[in-house]
This record gives sequence, C-alpha cells and structure tokens, in this order.
Amino acid sequence: MAAMDDMDEVGETLKSVTRQARDAVTRFADQVELERHMQERPMAVLGVAAAAGFVLGGGLWPVMRPFVKAAARAALSPTNLLAIGAALGALRAASGGEGEMPQDISGAETH
Repeated sequence: MAAMDDMDEVGETLKSVTRQARDAVTRFADQVELERHMQERPMAVLGVAAAAGFVLGGGLWPVMRPFVKAAARAALSPTNLLAIGAALGALRAASGGEGEMPQDISGAETH
C-alpha cells in the first residue's frame, strides 16, 4: 500500500502547486489592474498576450532552424573556408602587410 500512499502524496502536492499558481496569477492580475486594462485597451492586452505566447512557444526558431543549419554548413564548407582565407590574404597583401607576423622567429634556425 506504500505505492497508494505515494500517489496520494503526489496528488496533494499537485493540488497545492495548482492552488499556489492560481493565487499568484490572481495577485499579479490585481497588481497590474488587468481587468481595467482589458476594458480600456483590449487590443494592447491581446498584443502583449500574443507576444508572450510567441516567445514562450519558441518564437521563430523552429521555422528558422533549417535555414540557419544550411547557412552554417555552407559557410563552413572546405571550399568556402579556402575562399575566405584567400580573401583575407589578399586584404593583408593590399594593406601593405600591416600586422604581418615577423619572418624571423627567435630560437629557430632555418638552413
């Protein structure tokens, strides 16, 4: 019967959490005068609710994910990385070699 006692305890805990959440929402609505705002500016309240639902629902990420993955794959392809490296080398050469690493590395001798 220990399993039944555990289930009863879980049920009571869920009821308690639900009651506390309801109380918190009621207090919040009272503090921000939600009913008055709904009567005075219903479209603004609807807009805020829609925006909150959009953000809490994941926003545009589920729609944008395939495009972001494809762009990252394309940008990190070996061919594009070589092209980026070549472009950076050309920029460095065009700027007169400023910021270039010195050719003589101390402690290393080449013959």
